[in-house]
Amino acid sequence: MGKVTIDGIEVEVQDGINIIEAAKVADVHVPHFCYHPSLTVVGQCRMCLVEVEGMPKLQAGCSTTVKDGMKIHVWNEKVEKARRGQMEFLLINHPLDCPICDKAGECPLQDYSFNYGSVESRYGEFKRTYPGMDRTAIGPHVVQNMNRCIHCTRCIRFCQEITGTNELAFFKRGAATEVGVFPGTPLDNWMSACVTDVCPTGALTTREFRFESRVWNLESVDSICNGCDVGCNIFIGYRNGQIFRYRPRVNPDVNDHWLCDYGRFSYERYDTDRVVVPKVRNDDDYLGISTWGEALDAIEKAVKSAGKIAAIASANMTKEEATLAKAL
Repeated sequence: MGKVTIDGIEVEVQDGINIIEAAKVADVHVPHFCYHPSLTVVGQCRMCLVEVEGMPKLQAGCSTTVKDGMKIHVWNEKVEKARRGQMEFLLINHPLDCPICDKAGECPLQDYSFNYGSVESRYGEFKRTYPGMDRTAIGPHVVQNMNRCIHCTRCIRFCQEITGTNELAFFKRGAATEVGVFPGTPLDNWMSACVTDVCPTGALTTREFRFESRVWNLESVDSICNGCDVGCNIFIGYRNGQIFRYRPRVNPDVNDHWLCDYGRFSYERYDTDRVVVPKVRNDDDYLGISTWGEALDAIEKAVKSAGKIAAIASANMTKEEATLAKAL
């Protein structure tokens, strides 16, 4: 353990962690795009530049580890000037898609643009575009808009390091560099939609949630995925009783930052028109709403008169429900 000072706040942190993680202990946010706590550090977006006393130049917060006695400045004029310059580079070719982009409202690029972006561009050239790559289905769940990509490589590193499937890679060079899948190899691994979570822009979105709802119109509640017995932590996004999406909720001991595709899209099996009150068919063959007492009495009578019963179980049942079905 060592003591470091971040923007005048002295905190005790573990040796060897980077400045971004150390700043979290001091409740100081270091802007970043390419860094992700569960992926390797590449230090290429340069958005996390900070000033470390004693060092001649600004340092990348993601690749610089803290040492005892360090004095770090995350927010000062020198650092913010560098961030404004970096944002200008990132926005040179970025389209003004916020009004129609599903990432709007929870987009780091959008947030940092408000903080550091200029209201006017100093460049007169046309924006670089990727014709025909603005709505490409690169897998059964993921849709790509290459015009919004900032080349942070988070999605590529996810497929290399977490799933080990390596579907995504860089193609071409320089300003023409693009992210894509290899021919005949769609992005179809068991956690493919996680690339939409790690993407800091709207370059990767899920087919199931595209244009379904603006994120600020959704309410969110903490929950547990019931797709299997792992118990992944999730956020449920809903409105007026209708579920629109599941997102992974960070839990290092269970699912870390991730959620499998089966669990992520399992909400689609929930029908808003499902039967939620007991119904009993009377002697006139009319199926009407009844009380739970009447329904249980009718079930008991039917079971006793039948002599034998059969039950249909489903893989979507919880373990408790399956156990009760077996006990019958």
